[in-house]
Amino acid sequence: MAIVDGRGPRGALIAGRSCAAAGWLLWIVMQVVADDPFPPEVSVSQYGLGAFGWVFTVWALALAAAPILLLRAAPAPGPAAALLWVGFAGAAVMAVVRTDEGGGAMSGHAQVHMVGAAVALVFLPLGIRFALRGAGVFTRRLCSVLVVVAAFFGTLVLLSAAGVDTAGLGAPRSWALWQGTLVVVEMLLVSVHAVESGRARIPAVGAER
Repeated sequence: MAIVDGRGPRGALIAGRSCAAAGWLLWIVMQVVADDPFPPEVSVSQYGLGAFGWVFTVWALALAAAPILLLRAAPAPGPAAALLWVGFAGAAVMAVVRTDEGGGAMSGHAQVHMVGAAVALVFLPLGIRFALRGAGVFTRRLCSVLVVVAAFFGTLVLLSAAGVDTAGLGAPRSWALWQGTLVVVEMLLVSVHAVESGRARIPAVGAER
């Protein structure tokens, strides 16, 4: 099987890892400046409101850009690039279009924000999983477990949105808890991608199997 060096362009690797690290730092900064530590009172999207809403914007864009840059550093065949670009588009919409203050997502722009967030939360982990399908066994299994965990918390988010009290906190607080937890799981996925992209040996596109 023909293979290529998974380190790829060093600049893309450094940029991707920097974006992944910035995602964690900005995640903490958002909570500090909003004075609303995890789990958020209403939703993660509320961090995008107010004078420091720009921190949320930079956080979302950095986190979504990281796997695209890392894929450039460690190319992988298949649909990874398409999935990651769709996820990035969703994250960009979520980053730029704000939600309503206090939750509810009743206005038109809040619904657009919600759709963007949903697209990002679905397509980014799938793209990362495909990007790492040529990685080592442990990394692939870890990535698969995180994708399954993300799907589990995503289901809890949907149930809470439908009015089910899934955490014993009331449906609205349950929704905020699981949504925030889902975001953390996806940040972990980006971190796994960042670590693996510097050392993985990825099957070349069109390589003979």
